[in-house]
Amino acid sequence: MIKSLGILLFVLLSFFSYAQSQRNCGTTKAMEYLYKQDPTLKTRMIQNEKNLQEWIKNHHAKTTKEVIVIPVVVHVLYYYNIQNISDAQIQSQIDALNADYRRLNADTVNTPSDFKSVAADVEIEFCFAHQDPNGNWTNGVTRTQTSKTSFDVSLNDAKFTAQGGIDAWDRDKYLNIWVVPSLVDGSQGGILGYAQFPGGPSSTDGVVIAYRYFGTMGTAISPFNKGRTTTHEIGHWLSLYHIWGDDGQSCSGSDHVNDTPNQASENYGCQTYPSPSCNNVSDMFMNYMDYSDDTCMNMFTEGQKQRMLSVLNTSRASLKTSNMCNIVSLEEQSIEQRIRIYPNPSNGEFVVDFNDLGLNAAVDISVYTTMGQLVYQKKLQNISQKERVELRNSPSGIYMVYIKSEGFSIIKKIEIQR
Repeated sequence: MIKSLGILLFVLLSFFSYAQSQRNCGTTKAMEYLYKQDPTLKTRMIQNEKNLQEWIKNHHAKTTKEVIVIPVVVHVLYYYNIQNISDAQIQSQIDALNADYRRLNADTVNTPSDFKSVAADVEIEFCFAHQDPNGNWTNGVTRTQTSKTSFDVSLNDAKFTAQGGIDAWDRDKYLNIWVVPSLVDGSQGGILGYAQFPGGPSSTDGVVIAYRYFGTMGTAISPFNKGRTTTHEIGHWLSLYHIWGDDGQSCSGSDHVNDTPNQASENYGCQTYPSPSCNNVSDMFMNYMDYSDDTCMNMFTEGQKQRMLSVLNTSRASLKTSNMCNIVSLEEQSIEQRIRIYPNPSNGEFVVDFNDLGLNAAVDISVYTTMGQLVYQKKLQNISQKERVELRNSPSGIYMVYIKSEGFSIIKKIEIQR
């Protein structure tokens, strides 16, 4: 009995060692380390802020709707197989980002009436990149097994292949997101994620998230399982500061946004409205740039929107025209012409006809939505002339059939009409 209790205690302690009860963002620390490494960085940051403010001044009254789509590559780094999170979990994070940044999240009903007038549809969306840096097709996800069980904010080691991570793709064309086993800052653990503000080195640009706080399913754990850690960190990547201004409760700091109330410090957990400080009506604890639990975050403001859009029209303007979300066809014309897919359009069942290619190698067939979500995958060890594919639950739309074998890889489009 005593032995059994000991085993149970060990299991419980192991579980709670993974549980993170309070949000801990490493962005401020990460920037401090970069300042020490590069004395010119502050000058660039100051100039970026001037450019940002100038853009806001000249475009504040803009009413034209322009949705900016940002190409994303997700670099999954894993030590244990459980950390090699599924495509579905990655998709759930992209879905959460698109809901949060377009104010399509269901919990907008929880925004207090005092703040509804400034709550914003940011008009930013995110898609999986479909071209890699070499111009080849990609589903927007890389997977790398690493010898490291944790990565350090101070070292930025997740972002370098030579340090057990993986090198960033061109930051002028992609938002790089690294999903890692865990994050530490020296001896301090429990960091959910961190980001790099505009102006930092290109080799370290992007966002890093621990795998237990990424997405809304799979390995994501409460109270950080609604995708808001990544929403928060991308806010930093788009030049948003913490809503309280990181001033140590002095009420003197600023996030450089006029429509967010001045507040004393970060809020943890789920506060009850109103929760005032610094002589405000209430802290905006439901803002994505506070430290509240995921279920208690639900808004950006119009002022924050202006900052983010200004970044995408100044220091990160190249992302607007990178076109990395576009589907590309690979150059395998002779094989591509011989492999046929029919009927097309299809009702969800179609045939991949290899036309007696005489392949001796295995063939992978994967089907993706145009947003990069994997909906079908099969490896053929002994290829026959024809392979039937059934997409039973996939809705009407355009899908990409990715066929890969030794020596070639091609993409075919299939349209499903229900």
